[in-house]
Amino acid sequence: MWRLVEAGDFRVDADTFRVTVRSRQIRLTPKEFKFMLYLAKHPSRIVAHDKLALAIWGTSEKGARERLRVLVQQVREKIESAGSPTYIVTEPWIGYRFEPRGEMSSIARLSDQASPLPADRVAHI
Repeated sequence: MWRLVEAGDFRVDADTFRVTVRSRQIRLTPKEFKFMLYLAKHPSRIVAHDKLALAIWGTSEKGARERLRVLVQQVREKIESAGSPTYIVTEPWIGYRFEPRGEMSSIARLSDQASPLPADRVAHI
């Protein structure tokens, strides 16, 4: 299971439930955090509405798209600058794409060891 994702301006840490954007910590609800962690694991890729809903709520039932739309709006208000979205991009009728502004710098997996990660636990891509 992915425990730490660093991509562009973002750091998403599943152990501490923290999201950092440009060194600024962002407070997210548990569902917002699940959303960001899922997107951060799939940078620059389109993720379908149903796949996101399933990952966040465990279902892709009829009302899930509307809940997802509201969730995306709430997250954008917390991480985006005023104006048009730059990090979470809407792909009409398909889903969303996460653009972390930069190449994926590293992804780390944790085993039973405590943070901070030893150098041999970080994969540079």
